[in-house]
Amino acid sequence: MSTVIHTLCWYLHGLALEKPCLPLLGDESGWLTAEQTERFVEAGAGLLYAGGLRPGTLVTLPAGRTVNTVLALLCLQRVGAAAVLTDPRENPRRALDGCVPPLSAPVCLEAGGDLQRPVLLLTRGEEAPLKLPLVSSGCTPAPGFDDADAPAFYIFTSGSSGQRKAVILSQGNLVSNLLDSAPLGGYSEDDVALGALPLDHVFGLALLTGAVVLRHRLYLTAASAPEELVQIIAREKITRMNGVPSLYLAMAKKARAGEVRTLRAGYIGGAPWTAEQFRYIESALGMTLVPVYGMSECIGISCASHRAPQGERMAGVGPFYPANQGRIFWEDGGQARPGEEGEVCVRGPMRMLGYHDPAQTAQAIDADGFLHTGDLGYVDETGVLHLTGRKKDVIIRNGVNLAPRRIEEALLSLPGIQGAAVVGLPDEICGELPWAAAVCAPAVLERAMEGLCALLAKNELPEGIMRLDALPMTPSGKPDKQAVKELIRQWRKV
Repeated sequence: MSTVIHTLCWYLHGLALEKPCLPLLGDESGWLTAEQTERFVEAGAGLLYAGGLRPGTLVTLPAGRTVNTVLALLCLQRVGAAAVLTDPRENPRRALDGCVPPLSAPVCLEAGGDLQRPVLLLTRGEEAPLKLPLVSSGCTPAPGFDDADAPAFYIFTSGSSGQRKAVILSQGNLVSNLLDSAPLGGYSEDDVALGALPLDHVFGLALLTGAVVLRHRLYLTAASAPEELVQIIAREKITRMNGVPSLYLAMAKKARAGEVRTLRAGYIGGAPWTAEQFRYIESALGMTLVPVYGMSECIGISCASHRAPQGERMAGVGPFYPANQGRIFWEDGGQARPGEEGEVCVRGPMRMLGYHDPAQTAQAIDADGFLHTGDLGYVDETGVLHLTGRKKDVIIRNGVNLAPRRIEEALLSLPGIQGAAVVGLPDEICGELPWAAAVCAPAVLERAMEGLCALLAKNELPEGIMRLDALPMTPSGKPDKQAVKELIRQWRKV
């Protein structure tokens, strides 16, 4: 018998009735209880509905890690509008224009005020922002919305092509993920989770959903320095978090004995780790790591169990979630047997509704509903999934996908560079780092990194650029990335 999936505000309403005084959402400004949270969400949803927002309206929301941003997000879900989540450091219009095809969301919502007087700032096109205070609004409540399968979130991913894609998720996608992971993740209703991951990424969005669905506290912070996070864990008595290996490693090096003693469990994913790193993190932070594997296009694909012994947990990324159907397919469409490598494919309630571009959706999801992840792996005899590589040429640095093509194009835009190839090489801290080879004169190479700094984000900058007289090529006339990778490995040794 399948589980009935409800909307986030359905779960919030039940929590507010049963545990009205539970501190639910907190940041540096203080905490809101479950009852206060629902009251503000109901007021905000009424104001947004009165302002013309309806189910299906696309609304851009800069996803800052604050309680007020979460209130704005929940208000949109209460109305049934779809939140187009953008990096708060980025111009929202630029984010939408970078999508192919361009995404039109003429309404923008931002959060303002403080926890005592939260405010929504609603902007339509070029109009001045409309200030909507959530305290004593006196507005008629918005009509009920109970379609958990409707488009609810748009999040952006670049993948290996460098082309920005808008992934469409439903509330049901996120709720299904939390209900399925509840027995696996070591959750407790007295948990205090640390929300230090971007809310415009699925790993951070899933943590927010967990607070509402699994009924625990969530502390949000824009801090990213490991020293700051360790201090917050000690001060707020944090018990769980989500993170990429590099974040856990950095925190493990900064935490002094007993400083993070309240930490119990946390999901780890987004990049590879070594057995030595896994043991070190658990020992230094005193917590149980639960490996997970997912992506924007499918929030949860596989998950280990917190009850499994350390050796079993750190060896793979767990079995496929119970609600998922996972398959390992060969290039010719045949299904691999246990131990045989192929492409990881999955279908189930956590799989995206699709991309904004139907053509991209058709390429990613086959006729049987399986999402083709582009990742390579195998399932062992015990049912545990092991990842071995990627079909696509993406580089994963600290859990963030970097597109080699984007870095290559930036290199080729510099004067004097005739050819470029970018590859990812393993790194103990960051998982992978980008390295480049360029065809150019020695004098040009000396200025290349300075030129790239004006074109790329800091995490996209290559660790080094090797000068070549010519790129090695495959028989088909394409740059031979494996040969480039080996040349750079040898160059690094020298």
